[in-house]
Amino acid sequence: MTAPALAHQPKHPAMHVTALYAGHAVNKTKLHDLSDCRHSCYTYNIYSSASASSVDQDIFGTYYKWNSAPNGYWTFCSNPKQKVKTPKKTVYGSTKADTESYSFGCPSGLTVFHGDAWTNKKGVAGNVDKFDSYLIGHLKGPSAKYKGVMHFYVEVTITQ
Repeated sequence: MTAPALAHQPKHPAMHVTALYAGHAVNKTKLHDLSDCRHSCYTYNIYSSASASSVDQDIFGTYYKWNSAPNGYWTFCSNPKQKVKTPKKTVYGSTKADTESYSFGCPSGLTVFHGDAWTNKKGVAGNVDKFDSYLIGHLKGPSAKYKGVMHFYVEVTITQ
């Protein structure tokens, strides 16, 4: 996964997001607004691979969750409203929004990460399928409410 350099724009505070890799929450990162949009927007490029026989395969690198500050402090244990928008059809397959839930000892219960699942329909080894998906969150910050949009440009290389 690659990410662009993140630069601070004073109209938004640092937003917190957590990535999920191999069942572990990592890379707690402060993200800053990159554009002139009315909410916080970020773009990540995800490069992954999947077997030609894949059915509903989780796309490594697309599982994230927005963090919120319900008590004035940004916390991993928050569960702000969030959803994934992904295309139903791609050139070689189909995608759908998916979730992974884990217990990290949060008093609020399970922590839910949102991402993409991909199914191969007609691709063969060597083909590369591409699609865009979005994780949209409605966050409560220490002093205001925000809408966060994380854009994923995903490339899936189909293997044997």
